[in-house]
Amino acid sequence: MTKKVVLPPQEGKPSDVEEMKAASNYLRGTLEQSMQDELTSGIPDLDNRLMKFHGSYLQDDRDQRLERERKKLEPAYQFMVRLRMPAGVATSKQWLKLDELADKYGNGSIKLTTRQTIQFHGILKWNMKKHMQEINSVLLDTIAACGDVNRNVMCNANPYQSNLHREVSDIASQISQHLLPRTNAYYEIWLDHEKVVDTQEEQEPIYGALYLPRKFKIGIAVPPANDVDVFSQDIGLIAVVEKDELIGFNVAIGGGMGMTHGDTKTYPQLARVIGFVAKEKIVDVCEKIMTVQRD
Repeated sequence: MTKKVVLPPQEGKPSDVEEMKAASNYLRGTLEQSMQDELTSGIPDLDNRLMKFHGSYLQDDRDQRLERERKKLEPAYQFMVRLRMPAGVATSKQWLKLDELADKYGNGSIKLTTRQTIQFHGILKWNMKKHMQEINSVLLDTIAACGDVNRNVMCNANPYQSNLHREVSDIASQISQHLLPRTNAYYEIWLDHEKVVDTQEEQEPIYGALYLPRKFKIGIAVPPANDVDVFSQDIGLIAVVEKDELIGFNVAIGGGMGMTHGDTKTYPQLARVIGFVAKEKIVDVCEKIMTVQRD
């Protein structure tokens, strides 16, 4: 049985993106069927929008675009795949596996992103599931690396710099894990986990059926360094230290440098510090601030 989602009251008609998420059966849509369709190397637009929540989206080879158009062929479709790597941390074993996968399934490149994670390019549809499973084999994933959810949580680049930096890196991982979507869709589609028989039992206690209106970014800085550009984040956390111990964070909100193209009511701005939060409460506070945007 598929759960019927009732959209919350709001002004005006729901956007097509909101309707798509509400009808997606918690990010499943028809992705599984589309990925098994051997008649095309692409997927429908609605499934491609859902694919972002799984850490990927469809592209095409630009170098072949004109020639394929001339021959009346479909574009040379391929996928970008982005990892979720809180604080940008990977073990040597994980890195070697990622390097192997770039050649095995991708176009031989590994791209380091501005949010401390890794992207693969050139993944063909027929190799996507195998690629995802091999990423999982070294305990990495791509959950929520794109889409209208909390994105990769950034912090200091070197957790071995001091005990303080290691503790802050661990907190970045805790925040990332806490704010993951709860749907089982990712595990069903890519990792062959048992399907949820009745999705009425499935809940998204943090995000709700519509998830967020847009992406959400969190970064943690350890003064005097500001290597994460903390005031450009939706939530910027600035470590506060007393007697060489982390006691909490000054919290800045409202960054992201975001504006909506063509909407004169929006403008880019830096985050503003609103107060101090003890480290024991910071995960819950991040959730509360993020869900204000959802509501």
